[in-house]
Amino acid sequence: MAATQRPVTVAALNEASSEPAWKTVPSYFVYGDKDKNIPAQAQVFMAERAHAKKTVVVKGASHVVMVSNPKVVASLIETAATAK
Repeated sequence: MAATQRPVTVAALNEASSEPAWKTVPSYFVYGDKDKNIPAQAQVFMAERAHAKKTVVVKGASHVVMVSNPKVVASLIETAATAK
């Protein structure tokens, strides 16, 4: 993945956005505690700010938790998809 990922652009970092979906759409959060791109404290903050209905921390997982732990991620997606 690193070989094909392009660097982030200045436009992407400065582009204005509209109302974030997490303010009106129920949120679920999964992250790896060994993510070297986004610190765990930042992920906790984002999950709490979004009032995540469920947060799953995968011990030892990296930024690409969906690749290293697809069953955990798929399970959370199924939980979110079937929530009322």
